[in-house]
Amino acid sequence: MQEGDEKEFNCIDEANAIINDVKAHVAEIAISSKLASSATQIYLNIRTIESATCCVEVTNRGFKIVSSQYDTIDEDKALRSEVLENGDGERDEEEIFETPYALLDKISPRYVESFGNKLCQQLRQLQQMRTEFHEEDEEEEEEEDE
Repeated sequence: MQEGDEKEFNCIDEANAIINDVKAHVAEIAISSKLASSATQIYLNIRTIESATCCVEVTNRGFKIVSSQYDTIDEDKALRSEVLENGDGERDEEEIFETPYALLDKISPRYVESFGNKLCQQLRQLQQMRTEFHEEDEEEEEEEDE
């Protein structure tokens, strides 16, 4: 990793963007007020629609679940994570996700349903707007023909 990569990653801005992006598809999401953030990492507390809780570390490398409880880093997971980074052991809960969507897809089956429903709703609204716009165009054409 180059030195400039870490400076480009603004944790607070990234965390707020993530929160705004996924808050409609989780029961709760917030920046941890107890775990210290730095220029290169921040922690999010997430409660899924299914009521499962977790604490997620966000860095420029991605998103990693560090505990199943808010404001907590499980020490055994931290140790296992170091082992995984060295290429030994299994990749299970220590998986680093590239996006918050990939993480939520893995831990919350209803996230996918919620996201899909929201997308369908937006597509229906777009279709309705296009239909209304088309009808207005037809009315204007009829008026011009008269």
